[in-house]
Amino acid sequence: MVRRRVLLGGAVVAAGTGLLALASRANAATSLPLTIVNHTYRYANNAIFLYIVGTDLASGQQVYVTRDGTRVPVSASLNGPDGFADLSIPLAANGDTTVYLPWMSGRVYISINQKIRFKVVTDGNGRAALQHPAGWVSVDPSYNVMHDFMEFTFKDDGMYCNVTMVDMFSIPMSLTLNGQRGQTTGTLVANGRDNIFAGIAANPDFRPLIVGNNLRVVAPGHGIDAGMFSSTYFDPYVNDVWNRYASTDLRVHVDSGTYTGRVSGGQLVFNNGVRAFARPSTRDVFYCDGALNAGGSSGPVAAVLGAAFNRSTLRDYPDQPTTDAGTFYRTPVSNHYARVLHENTQDHKAYGFAFDDVVSLASYVEDHAPTSLTLRLTPFGAGDPGPGPGPTPPGGGLSAYSTIQAENYSAQSGIQTEPCQDSGGGSDVGYITNGDWLQYNQVDFGSSAATRFQARVASGAGGGVSGLVEVRLDSPSSTPIGSFAIANTGGWQSWRTVPADIAGVTGLHTVYITFTSGQPADFVNLNWFTFGH
Repeated sequence: MVRRRVLLGGAVVAAGTGLLALASRANAATSLPLTIVNHTYRYANNAIFLYIVGTDLASGQQVYVTRDGTRVPVSASLNGPDGFADLSIPLAANGDTTVYLPWMSGRVYISINQKIRFKVVTDGNGRAALQHPAGWVSVDPSYNVMHDFMEFTFKDDGMYCNVTMVDMFSIPMSLTLNGQRGQTTGTLVANGRDNIFAGIAANPDFRPLIVGNNLRVVAPGHGIDAGMFSSTYFDPYVNDVWNRYASTDLRVHVDSGTYTGRVSGGQLVFNNGVRAFARPSTRDVFYCDGALNAGGSSGPVAAVLGAAFNRSTLRDYPDQPTTDAGTFYRTPVSNHYARVLHENTQDHKAYGFAFDDVVSLASYVEDHAPTSLTLRLTPFGAGDPGPGPGPTPPGGGLSAYSTIQAENYSAQSGIQTEPCQDSGGGSDVGYITNGDWLQYNQVDFGSSAATRFQARVASGAGGGVSGLVEVRLDSPSSTPIGSFAIANTGGWQSWRTVPADIAGVTGLHTVYITFTSGQPADFVNLNWFTFGH
């Protein structure tokens, strides 16, 4: 799991200063009711699935939880004939669903329309581990499944939980924790989900982080790893910070005192025993890791630096952390993913990056004598397309770097759709022969040229039957900018991902996928395609 600010020892990063403050101990019950409330106003209960997975704090074993709160250690025997473990808890047919959380640290996943494909694997010592879905990895078996999650640690001194967007955002949800007091966080403003996708789509650098037709938005750190986001985006701002503090003092205020630093020898060097910080990469900034890793006694200073980089306040404000949210995200180079999330929550709190809790701006709540927890699946918004076909994202077109489902064409000639047996299910486009084509309107390649194309294809064509899958722009008869050949893959539902080089393309285009063969027979099925740099 990506590091979060919920810590197993009962310590949490304090608001305002970012330092560790030990929570007062109390006697929490050993089981806590968790109620799931479906207020999506879009999906019926029978289309929604619940999963509780994590680590038993006493044994260290990875477990999943049944409806009654029983912790079951994961084992390879949970994998079914399809190779995946069904750990889902269906929601009640009508009304709310209550399950019970035992003492553990983990996640509560929600998926819509399809189940998440968990898989149990074993390491070299025979220990079982659960593979979680990764919504930023295009080959993940749950990539095309709409899903999201909250995180929690529940133990003897209380409940610590958050609605997180550190990895991605997909399903709007809020948390209400009752106990010593009632607390709610994570609630979006009216049409908040629509606004989030619109806000991301409006920024050309961040637009490629949108997967599918507003299926999810991937956090920019994962976007870098997936080739969806620039790995040098933050570099100019980091250079500005390093240049300024070569001749100016930077003061970081934390619970243990004030630490003064300057850049010397290429490193940000502090007094009083705090480690020197190397110049962070863009990836380090978004992950709050690498050069900004919070390990050891320098962790509180690292947390403040990570927050100040992401909020783009570090260059202009030499006293950190800044507490005026009106100064956050004001420079062109900033974590605009986090900015858009904060703008669209009612309490302006969100977990957009790992140290978003500095000055108490994370969607995080805790209670040391909890009595109940409620997870509300909140309204999607009237204009949202959900996991299927829908309107063009505002502020531009459909991102060329998202996974474009073949069946979501704008127009076609000669094809039919059919049920798909590939990972993610849904439909594919089949019965494709020579001369057929698919049209996709307003595909946005942005300002950085796409040079790669890949598609998920299958073929059960007979011997000697093959053909080309081609990419053309703005007309089905224009010169192809790239293509690949396809022949029998072992069956019409035997899928493989095939890459191809394309001539560099930027801007907004109508994309045509055309099919050419020297034989009249069907030769290929198409599930999805995408572009890359």
